[in-house]
Amino acid sequence: MKKPEDFIHNAELGTPIVYVQYKGILDMQDLYESIADFLRQKKFKLYEKQQRLRKPGPFGSEILYQFEAKRKVEEYYQWIVNVNIETFDMHDIDVVLKDGTKKKMAKGRIWVQLFGKVETDYEKVWEKSAFLAQLKSFYNKYIIRKRLESYWWDEMYYKIIMSLHALIQQRLKMTSEGFETRHMAGVR
Repeated sequence: MKKPEDFIHNAELGTPIVYVQYKGILDMQDLYESIADFLRQKKFKLYEKQQRLRKPGPFGSEILYQFEAKRKVEEYYQWIVNVNIETFDMHDIDVVLKDGTKKKMAKGRIWVQLFGKVETDYEKVWEKSAFLAQLKSFYNKYIIRKRLESYWWDEMYYKIIMSLHALIQQRLKMTSEGFETRHMAGVR
């Protein structure tokens, strides 16, 4: 995470990386669609930056998915959420569900990274001249700094990143199915 002094000129403030590690049987298609639906419901535009399949080894294939979701919250700032999903030793298996139907699922290890950032002046309007760049530095340092560090950043981290983290744990049927800030009032 950047220091507050770095924010004066660099117009973005990042969140810590949140991880999910899982080993077992999972429905990769359901996880993929759940993440996409969550971000679309929160009014993000989702972009798949990369999907890489490494040649299968003796234990299974390795797949990397990289997503970037952007949401223009106001005219001056936007939220960017990055989701990296990496699978190891994946292979398909047939699973018999509780109702007796068979379904193809995957078995292996999965590693998910979630992180985001608040980016100000995303359209680079304030960088057209040296005067505007100095004005932007003043605006970031003295006028909106507290709002950015306390409200904009907190709202993105707790309501988007941590909610998505809890959703992923729920879809993987992990023991920790809730997150500590699920009852936040959301009042300014």
